[in-house]
Amino acid sequence: MLSAVPRLTRPLLLGIAAVFAALLVLVPATGASAHPAGSTGVFVTVHSDAVEVKMQIQKAGFVAATGYDLDTDQAELDAVADNLMSFILNRVTVSVGSTKLAPTVTETPEFVTVNGEDSIETTIRFADGGRPIDGAVTLDYDFILDVVPSHQVYVALVSDWNNGQVAEGDPEVVGVLGGGVTEITLDRAQQTPLHGFFSVVWLGMLHIAEGTDHLLFLTTLLIVAPSLAARSRRGFRWTQPIPTKRAVLRAALIITSFTVGHLITLALVSLGVVSFPTKPVEILVAVSIVVAAVHAIKPLMPRGELLIAGVFGLVHGTAFATTILDLNLAFGEKLVAILGFNIGVELAQLCAAVLVLPLLIWLSHARAYPAFRTVIAGLAIVAASAWIIAISLDGTTVLQPVFDGIARFPVVWYLVLVAVVAALWYVTRIPSERGEADAAPAVVAEPESSSEPTPVSGR
Repeated sequence: MLSAVPRLTRPLLLGIAAVFAALLVLVPATGASAHPAGSTGVFVTVHSDAVEVKMQIQKAGFVAATGYDLDTDQAELDAVADNLMSFILNRVTVSVGSTKLAPTVTETPEFVTVNGEDSIETTIRFADGGRPIDGAVTLDYDFILDVVPSHQVYVALVSDWNNGQVAEGDPEVVGVLGGGVTEITLDRAQQTPLHGFFSVVWLGMLHIAEGTDHLLFLTTLLIVAPSLAARSRRGFRWTQPIPTKRAVLRAALIITSFTVGHLITLALVSLGVVSFPTKPVEILVAVSIVVAAVHAIKPLMPRGELLIAGVFGLVHGTAFATTILDLNLAFGEKLVAILGFNIGVELAQLCAAVLVLPLLIWLSHARAYPAFRTVIAGLAIVAASAWIIAISLDGTTVLQPVFDGIARFPVVWYLVLVAVVAALWYVTRIPSERGEADAAPAVVAEPESSSEPTPVSGR
């Protein structure tokens, strides 16, 4: 039965290639929106000592409010920037309680494209001489609305660290101004830096739990933990089972290597020491899954999973840093956020390992494990290939409904995995009294460490 396993690989890879080709045709392209068309977006970030307000002002609204009919020419905009900011500063205020905060322009106006429309983006920082921002924050926004009351202004909260409000992805819309309504108050009932820390720990856990790409990368690395790469006449091949303690140690080393890698770039990118374009990073995350999956099918080198985890951990850390940057935190808050987010990531990884590793070790004592490992790796290649195509086309992968279903019903899918592993083990288990005879390797193998007995051949 063991000798049949290699014959599974060629049809599987041909199937993967066919799916890959189909995805080239089927993947649709979709775009993202910052706020609805025909409106202004206002993004509020509450720091410990200031409130930052970023505005994406629709050009048509700007023309109606100011009378300046500009072409989309940055030089023309620069020429009227002082007048524009005077308009804004007289019509946009931020208060904490009865204290009106003093404004400072931190980003001068520039043209940007939002939802395919020309817009003007600028940022103002409101503060009270460095004093802490305590209590409710009120935004009074009357720009454009005083001339065009029907204009809509979408107010979104990016983050409020001390109030424990941090979110991944698009900022949360907290209100819409217009139709005579020009004021919105952010009720900050409970304020302490610990709220921000615990919120970002939870955010780190969610990033792994809902990040199918990161979980798939970790799974393709852990699936080789109960095996060893041994040398044969045709190069390296996987052999198993190995002692449970050693399998657990190998898994711990894999997770540690991944942790060290992503912690380095998470800190460097979040603190602005280095930066990388988003799309290549996202593509490299998908590529990391392909490399790990290929290694799971046939080992690239002994202990290659450690190298893959560490090197590509740097890539995953760069992707993690996007979440921290999106929170728009101050330097001190950002340091705490890096620590908390990394703790959350590690807790989620440990939870995933605790749930999955015992199943892998259990099944590694059955004849089905090589085929199981190959199929899981093949599915990972299909998923990663779909991601690469979708990212390249700025679209959404056709497999997204599957990923959404897994994220929506994780317990159900985990129970399905348990059932599959139990069934495979029951049908292909190696009886203890015949284990050594049935599982004798077909080739002379040299395990990773000569101090350990040669394990059973897995492929």
